Amino acid sequence: MANMLPYYTAESSSAMGLFNTPMGKLQRQLYKGEYTLFKYAPMFESDFIQVNRRGSVIDVYNRASMVTVGIVRTSPNLALPDVMLLAQPAATSGSRTQKGGKKPTQVLELTRLLPLEFVKISIHDSKTKRLRLKFATGRCFYLQLCPTSNARDLFAHWENLVCILRPPVEAYSCTYALPAGDELDITKFEEEDKSLQANAFDFRGTDQDQISIRNLHMNPEVFGATSDGYAGED
Repeated sequence: MANMLPYYTAESSSAMGLFNTPMGKLQRQLYKGEYTLFKYAPMFESDFIQVNRRGSVIDVYNRASMVTVGIVRTSPNLALPDVMLLAQPAATSGSRTQKGGKKPTQVLELTRLLPLEFVKISIHDSKTKRLRLKFATGRCFYLQLCPTSNARDLFAHWENLVCILRPPVEAYSCTYALPAGDELDITKFEEEDKSLQANAFDFRGTDQDQISIRNLHMNPEVFGATSDGYAGED
């Protein structure tokens, strides 16, 4: 299988550079075709560790909460990506063995599908390569890029993505100011210092050798037949 999707699935747009990258673990699983919407959709993904606002690692069941974040463009008619996928290693993936003593393939469980219009991604700390995700509910989560040999270049793509996804007024001014006319109740969005486990993403494991989306909430009006625009050969 090729390391990258066919060129036509990542045709020219302001976000084109993000998608001209090798396929990651999550995209490889989706490429198997179980979920048609994502089989050929361009995706930019990275692995993160969930931390709190101060940068401390959030431990869930005595292990760091690992999160794979995928940014997807579900239709070639869209100039910008429109969906965020969140996934975590399945509970049993680490114990799997393969024939011939090969290193077991990590299995991811897809747990969240979020329209990007309901998520605000911002740079919380460039030095530590940390993102801040703010959902429409007001909840905020912090993710720190997993250390890799190309982490610096990789995080530069995330910084570029943040600028691309900002509303026009914000992108032009390069600030986090709200577009004119928008008013928010600041108290509603104050981060609460609850227990670390309570603030963790609600991930669940699976025994199936596939992505599980049994708890995934999809809005049919948002994700109609957008996958029809993507077609290709395996």
